[in-house]
This record gives sequence, structure tokens and C-alpha cells, in this order.
Amino acid sequence: MARPATLVISSSHLDLFCDYVFKTFGINVEDRQRRIFEIKLTSLMQTEGITDASEYYHLIAAPPICPNQKRIQSVFVDTVTVHKTSFFREMHHFDYLRDNMGKIIQESRNLRTRGELRVWSAGASTGQEPYSLAMLFGEILPSNMRAKILATDISSQSLQTAINGVYKIANDDYFPPTYLQKYFTLKDGRYVISDRVKEFVTFRLFNLMDPFPFKAPFDIIFCRNVAIYFNRDIQEVLASKFYDNLGANGLLFIGHSESLAQIKHDFEYTAPTIYKKVSNDK
Repeated sequence: MARPATLVISSSHLDLFCDYVFKTFGINVEDRQRRIFEIKLTSLMQTEGITDASEYYHLIAAPPICPNQKRIQSVFVDTVTVHKTSFFREMHHFDYLRDNMGKIIQESRNLRTRGELRVWSAGASTGQEPYSLAMLFGEILPSNMRAKILATDISSQSLQTAINGVYKIANDDYFPPTYLQKYFTLKDGRYVISDRVKEFVTFRLFNLMDPFPFKAPFDIIFCRNVAIYFNRDIQEVLASKFYDNLGANGLLFIGHSESLAQIKHDFEYTAPTIYKKVSNDK
């Protein structure tokens, strides 16, 4: 029995896909990553029963005209983007918030006047980050204040997992004492996050390459381990947009492998991977 022919994507077609993900998502497929990217593409094509790279590119790049094409595009986005995350990942960020919450409240006009902490988790993936923030703020905010967390991602599949809020706790997940028992229910071997945590988080599909539509500034923005996939020009644009969408004295948290040191920005360095929009507007 003959084995099915191995799919081959020409260099010119691979260039098209690389250009598409860069222009659409800001993800730069470097030369050393092209082979891995090609393997992902051929695997996706085989799954869909598509042998023509031109046909697959058209399905990905063209506006969807049917539910099946929309599904194919969603699977593509979920496959070519990175969604590794865990609960309370990079714990020093949560420790910083806990230790400095009093100062954050004092410096936030929004918190003092409306009692609302506006937070954006950009690149929220499957929800562990925004839920970690919701649990933390539930513990440390005064009773007359509450967090309002917007969680965004470009993957609809990841966001659906987040909305469902059902997890198999991984080895790299960490929970402060009592959190797991307090905020989750064990059901069929998986942990279901409580509604009292969910109520603080709103999930939305959003591409960081699109114009920012936010009408009110945030007090805190988490965008961790996302910008490392962008080139320097896009990183500078994002840093500027984050700055513009933070309120006075707002905080930007980035990933442990990231830094703003090599790009132009207006933030003040506060602590490792933590930056502040300095303002005398109190």
C-alpha cells in the first residue's frame, strides 16, 4: 500500500504565510523558525485534507464566508500562536501588587473616586493569568473597592477554555495557601473556578495589532511573554500604546524574558519587568 505523499510548501508560499502572520499578528517568523512553522502548516493542511498551499492560504487570509472557513482560521491562529501559561506564573509580580497595593490605591484617581481597579490582561490565553489576578485582588483590595479585569487574546479556542474555567492543575501552577480550596471546586478530576472569581473578569477576542478601542485608562496592564515574538519596531509601538492607555501612575508588567531597555519608551523602571507611567496628576 502506497504511503501518502509528504506535503511540501514552496519557499514562495511559505513567505506568504510568514508575511501574513507578521502583518496580521505582529509575529516575526525568523529564519531559524521557518522549518518548525512549515511543519505546523503541513500538519494543519493534512488535518483539513488540503494538499494545495495556495488553497490553504486563501482560506486563512480571505474574509470567512462560511462557518467551516471561520473554524479553519481559528485553528490556524491557535496553532501558530503560543499559549503557554499557568496560575500565578512569575509570582514576584503578584508579590509586588500585594506589597504595594496601598501605594497603588493612593496614586490611582480612578480607585479613589470610583472604587474600581481597571486591569487589562493582554494575551490572556486560557485564563490563568486574569483569574490569578482576580483571586489576588479579591484578597487584598479593601471591601469598598473591586477589580474590573479585561482579558483579551487572539485565539477564540483559548478564550473559550478561559470562559469555561475548568482546569487540570499542572506542575508549574502555583497557588498561595488556601486559594485552591477557596476558589475552586473539584469535579471529575478537574478544578472548576468559582463564579465569584469569574464575575471580575471579562474575556474578549482582540488582536494587539488592531487600534486600541478603550475609552477609559487602565490602572494596570499585564502583557507578559507576548512582545518577545515581535520585532523592535512593533515592540516600540506597543509600549507607546500601552503608555497611552494607562492612567496616571499606571503600571505595566512584562514577562521575565522581556525588557524595555532596548526600545524607546516613556515608562519609568520600577522593578525588574515592572514599569510605571509617571505623572504628578494626583
